[in-house]
Amino acid sequence: MKEELIEKITNLCGKDSSKVVNSLYMEGLLDNNSIRNYLIRKDFDECLGKKDYELIKHIFIDLSNKYNISVRQVQRVVYDYMKKVSESVNTK
Repeated sequence: MKEELIEKITNLCGKDSSKVVNSLYMEGLLDNNSIRNYLIRKDFDECLGKKDYELIKHIFIDLSNKYNISVRQVQRVVYDYMKKVSESVNTK
C-alpha cells in the first residue's frame, strides 16, 4: 500500500514526495488503515469520474476485492468520509 500511496502523491506533488511519505511512515505518523482508507476514497472518486463508470455497488465490490476487506467496510470508509466533508461544508 505504501508504494501505491507514494505513486498517487508523487503524481499530485512531484518527485520528492516519496521521501516525505517514507519519512512519515517510518516515524509512525502514517498508519496502514489511514493509507488504505485514503486509497479507497481516491479509487472510488476515480471510478466515479470515468464517463463509463459502473453501478456504485460494483465499484464497492471491486474495491472490496482489491483491498481484501468486506463491501460493508468499503462503504463505511467512503460514506463516513463523505458525511464528515458535508458536515464541514454545512458549518461554514
